[in-house]
Amino acid sequence: MRRIITVAVAVLGVATAACGAGTGTGMGTAEETPRAEEQVYVINLHGAEDGRADQRPENLVVSEFSLLRKVGWRTWGLDGAVGTGGLSGTWCLPACQKTPYTATVTLGGVKKVRGKNYFTTFSIDGDFPKPRETADTLTGTLPTP
Repeated sequence: MRRIITVAVAVLGVATAACGAGTGTGMGTAEETPRAEEQVYVINLHGAEDGRADQRPENLVVSEFSLLRKVGWRTWGLDGAVGTGGLSGTWCLPACQKTPYTATVTLGGVKKVRGKNYFTTFSIDGDFPKPRETADTLTGTLPTP
């Protein structure tokens, strides 16, 4: 009985590897499709010039133009992240310097890089005056390692 189980496990392993071939999983590429049970990170530039891998950060710099403080995350996972916090940045000075705007940030576009999942996009919305150019201010691409 023990030999039959061992053979069955070996055959299952070969079949699993064959099914995964060509799907982008397990192929050792720089970017892969993430699995549901894995954690997700964001490269946060707050207090780190080169950025650091962070999860559910309280303060998040998404670009050189926008900073979110005291973010409360409602969701955080492979399907995306949504949080609300105080938004300030160079685009809204001096109006938002003392009193940041209440804003909702959405992170998405999860990609696997060097074995970890990272958010690659952000968008910010709320009831506040929007800048003329929203690209890289209220929507944009997040850095990855």
